[in-house]
Amino acid sequence: MVVDGLPAHKNTLVKQYIASINGKLNLYFLPGYAPNLNSDELVWSHTKRIRVARNPLRTGEKLEEQINNQLQALAKNPAFVRSFFGHPSAAYISDC
Repeated sequence: MVVDGLPAHKNTLVKQYIASINGKLNLYFLPGYAPNLNSDELVWSHTKRIRVARNPLRTGEKLEEQINNQLQALAKNPAFVRSFFGHPSAAYISDC
C-alpha cells in the first residue's frame, strides 16, 4: 500500500498490525513532500481548479457541501477516477 507521511501511518498500532499479518501487506511511503506522486492530491487539485473555481457558492451554500457533492459526482465516474492513477506522475501505482 502506498501511503503518505501522515503520522497515523507510522504509529505503533499500524506497525504492530503490519507485523502481525506476516508479509501480506507492505507499506511504501511517499517522500516527505511529493504531491505530484500522490493521486489523492491530483483529485484535490482537480476539484479545486475545475469544480470549485468554476462553480461559485450560491447564497446559503456551504463550501463543504459543494465539495462533498462534487466528490460524490466524481465517484460516479470510475473511468475518470482511474485516470488520476494513470497520470504520468502517479502511474507507478497501477497499470492503468
